[in-house]
Amino acid sequence: MIKTSIADYGEKLMRRYLIAVALMAGLVMPASAQLSSQQQRMKDCNTQASAMSGDARKQFMSSCLSGSTAEPKKPHCVNGKPCGNSCIAKDKVCHK
Repeated sequence: MIKTSIADYGEKLMRRYLIAVALMAGLVMPASAQLSSQQQRMKDCNTQASAMSGDARKQFMSSCLSGSTAEPKKPHCVNGKPCGNSCIAKDKVCHK
């Protein structure tokens, strides 16, 4: 008849505990390291809109996050001409 000592039982218990902890850590890590599809879309849209500001940025982010592929509209300039995301005087030169 083989008798197991208390130390052997403790080692087996500790080994099982460590294996369980390692498995749990392995399951948790990839989930937190990857971005969800919505987070990835937010990151991509934010990168594309980095040069925009104001209402043009809001409009672009809204359409980009909703999955729309429409380009942002140019600003409607009453007393000037469009230049990037804003309006400039008609006699000025746009450098964007």
